[in-house]
Amino acid sequence: MPPLHTNQQSGALAPRIENLPPALLKELPVGVLVMGVSGEIRMMNQAALNLLGLTESQLLNQEPLDSDWHVIQENGTPFQLKLHTAPVRAKQALLLLSTRQALRNLVLGVYRPTNSDRVWLSVNTEPQLNTDGTVEQVICTLSDITNQKAGEQLSKINECFSSLNSDPDDNINRLTALAGDLLGGAWAVYNRLHEGLLWAWGQSQTPPDFSNVREPEGNICYDVIQQRSDQTFVVQDLPNTPYAESDNWVIPYQLQTYIGQAVKCAGEYIGSVCVAYQNQFIPCEADKKLMGIIASAISVEEERKREAVVWGQNEAKWRSLLQNSSNLITILEGDGTIKYASPAIERILGYKPKELIGKNTFDFVHTDDIPFLQKDFREVLQNPTTALTIEFRFRHKDGSWRYIESTHSNLLMDAPGVRMVVNSRDITDRKLAEAALIKSEAQLREKATQLEQALYELQQTQTQLVQTEKMSSLGQLVAGVAHEINNPVSFIYGNLPYATEYTQELLHLIRLYQQQYPNATPVIKEALEEIDLDFVSEDLPKLMNSMLVGAERIRQIVLSLRNFSRVDKAAREPFDLHNGIDNTLLLLQHRLKPKAGRPHIQIIKDYSNLPIVECYAGQLNQVFMNILSNAVDALEESMDGETTDSLKLTTNSPIIQIRTEMVDDHKVVIRIADNGPGIPPHVQQNIFDPFFTTKPVGQGTGLGLSISYQIVVEKHGGVLSCRSKPGEGTEFYIELPVQLPHDEAV
Repeated sequence: MPPLHTNQQSGALAPRIENLPPALLKELPVGVLVMGVSGEIRMMNQAALNLLGLTESQLLNQEPLDSDWHVIQENGTPFQLKLHTAPVRAKQALLLLSTRQALRNLVLGVYRPTNSDRVWLSVNTEPQLNTDGTVEQVICTLSDITNQKAGEQLSKINECFSSLNSDPDDNINRLTALAGDLLGGAWAVYNRLHEGLLWAWGQSQTPPDFSNVREPEGNICYDVIQQRSDQTFVVQDLPNTPYAESDNWVIPYQLQTYIGQAVKCAGEYIGSVCVAYQNQFIPCEADKKLMGIIASAISVEEERKREAVVWGQNEAKWRSLLQNSSNLITILEGDGTIKYASPAIERILGYKPKELIGKNTFDFVHTDDIPFLQKDFREVLQNPTTALTIEFRFRHKDGSWRYIESTHSNLLMDAPGVRMVVNSRDITDRKLAEAALIKSEAQLREKATQLEQALYELQQTQTQLVQTEKMSSLGQLVAGVAHEINNPVSFIYGNLPYATEYTQELLHLIRLYQQQYPNATPVIKEALEEIDLDFVSEDLPKLMNSMLVGAERIRQIVLSLRNFSRVDKAAREPFDLHNGIDNTLLLLQHRLKPKAGRPHIQIIKDYSNLPIVECYAGQLNQVFMNILSNAVDALEESMDGETTDSLKLTTNSPIIQIRTEMVDDHKVVIRIADNGPGIPPHVQQNIFDPFFTTKPVGQGTGLGLSISYQIVVEKHGGVLSCRSKPGEGTEFYIELPVQLPHDEAV
């Protein structure tokens, strides 16, 4: 703590603070406090509030810098100015109230309650006197010197780092002392876990009876190591923690606060650097960062010690490996000069080691390879831990060029950028084999392309054959079923008019009997009541008519099945597209009807006046069936809740809209659209691929749209495309020529 300076006349000459304009006082860059003779604060400016991190109500009429403010001196010990409990040094500061002395450049660290950070202040005081010479009040100014203190700490760090030498143990002691100096503790120690014990390898200001070796269990430093963390470890109020009993530092040395940081070496936590305090100390973030910097510096020294041990223990082994390695090992200067070459150089390049030592590598490298080899050298030299592998051509002693693969590493214990180790091997045979392989691969790729095309054509043919066979079998089955159903239905349909006529005649006869013989016998009366003759007479004609309507409906379905299969009409023929669409819708009628939890699927037809087109009718019926079935599937999934919330019907009612129109007098267009959830873009690009399906296994073959595409595009020379956006429904666009080209192989 700097000495107190006094000025007997300063109070008489100082201007009174009350005479300063309020605006000027507010804008002063330094904090200002006005204290009464009892030490209470009477006035302050905004700068003082900002520096102390307090409000006006927290300062007004309070004693300055009391223990509740967490104020420390430069050496880290608490600073108190409370009148009844002030220590001797603080009481000396209070003498200015009675002796009219001024206080100059008192450096204090104040912990601000707003964010718990610490600000360093330079405090100056000036007494103001009454006319009788007694002290009326004291003016206190506060200047922020935090950056100045940080600069001083940085200078100490740089000075310490600059003084480090080649002795890691000495450097560790210097760094430990730096920790104690910067953080102002009672003493500082670096404890190293070695052979199961804690060794104090670095010490600063430790007591005379301090033990250098301790058992680890229960010690704070050991717990810091065991935590295996890079965070700063802080323990306060040590006498009231379990460490008071387990750590033999706490009670004998009256420790109150501990700050520790783990130290790593080769990825393992091996030690802890710590600062101990005999008072309560609150470290700020800057203190923790300083501990991290020092711990990192000690880690570097530990790495140096470890490397020195490793190199010392293995020097003979490495020398033996270098001499007997099948690879060529060389050591190069930064400019490429060869300092060492292993015996393998004679076998690989034909030179004896002594023939190349002192020569420059680049004198033997192919001129085309020199630029990128030099670039590789520079990168390795600038980054000591970098290892790069490169291929280049090196001139053999017989004048031929040999392909060399080299790994360059700056891993020697020399200063970075001075030397590098190069591990090389001859890959000439491999390069020649690679050239031959590249040529062979080009030939194989050409063959593979031809095979892929042949496979594609084979798959297309196979798909067509399979589908043709399936459709042929299906057509025969449908035609057979239609034929078998048609015979009995025709018999029923043909006899129903006669049955209706006979029924009417019998009912007429019964009515005549009732008129001629109104008084029936009891037996007949009982029979009439039992069969409810009036109801039967009224309902029987209706029943016969209903049977006639049903038979007619069955005949229409049979006719649609025969038209759809068209097994007897596989060649091109004139065809009414509207009739084909209507027949397909008739076959799908059972899927369009309402079901439990699902409304009726509405079909909207917008037919234009289309001409009869020449086509393969059965195949086009298959296209209509595939596209309409997919539309129904999409609508059912969206209504059954199998789609995500964002993919629902675009309207409340499921709709399939079919529009037809004439284009350019020689083309017809069919648009089949639904208001389902739509198709995502990544699915659209594959929907016409063979065997592509989004349906679960067993519910779709993935051939429907692929075959439809072949029928429309390849068989009829038309266009089939899909237009869809998620949430906006899907539309399939079919464009067909009115007249097929004469060449059927479109």
